[in-house]
Amino acid sequence: MEEVMIEFYKGKDEQAFLDRWQAEHGSQSDDQIDELYAAIADAVDEAVKKGEHELGDTFTYEGVEVGQSDFNAFYSLYLFEATEN
Repeated sequence: MEEVMIEFYKGKDEQAFLDRWQAEHGSQSDDQIDELYAAIADAVDEAVKKGEHELGDTFTYEGVEVGQSDFNAFYSLYLFEATEN
């Protein structure tokens, strides 16, 4: 299986996600955050392939909103942007 990764469009998008995640799950080390991002990448990839998630919609992982998703096929990279509320 091809390895996929995630990235956030802007630093504030990533910070908004981390704030929500840490409010729910407590603070995380850098290594734990790396593992979390790898798990999110696998989860969103699987959900897209199974038709359970459509790009452009908000993706939620373990009850925490990650953001609106997009995909860069060249880099095999899922991109997330904070959802406008």
